[in-house]
Amino acid sequence: MMISKKLRLFAPVLLTIAVSACGYNVNPYGASVANVDQIRAAQVNPVAVSSFTSSKPGSSSIGCRAAGPVETADKSSFESYIEKAFIDELKLAGVYDPNSPLVINGHLEELDFNSSIGAGKWIMRLAVSTKEESGYTVESIHEFSTNWVADKACQQVAQAFAPAVQSLISKLVSDPRFQTLVK
Repeated sequence: MMISKKLRLFAPVLLTIAVSACGYNVNPYGASVANVDQIRAAQVNPVAVSSFTSSKPGSSSIGCRAAGPVETADKSSFESYIEKAFIDELKLAGVYDPNSPLVINGHLEELDFNSSIGAGKWIMRLAVSTKEESGYTVESIHEFSTNWVADKACQQVAQAFAPAVQSLISKLVSDPRFQTLVK
């Protein structure tokens, strides 16, 4: 009888520990053909990219409901993930040169998501600039499907992250100010 009372007292604690140990890893980034084509069409001079900064520096996870965090697989920061994704796009377009004097700076001003039923979305805002240009800010809201079940919904949030980053980069490189920034 004594064991069952203790078990009932500690069951919520054990459940919380078990659930919080679970995480939902975002997928590795895959470059977007459309983004690469857009960069090529902009006739970009060779560019370098500085380390992106963030309003929440070093953040690599965001809690999702009570199911656990959505996080980068290697625990790298979200701003680093986006920086590397942007560099991948530039490399595939043939315009990335880490030694270029033209350096693009990026600051992740906002990164969040909503996992509510019917309202799943990643919200991202990124400011870019160079030493010569004050730059501009783009905002991307990438909508996706979610589920009633927290575990499934949080997995959908994680799976939607890489496509959301593709959408953010698309907004960045399709903006008419991109050509001014990189010329």
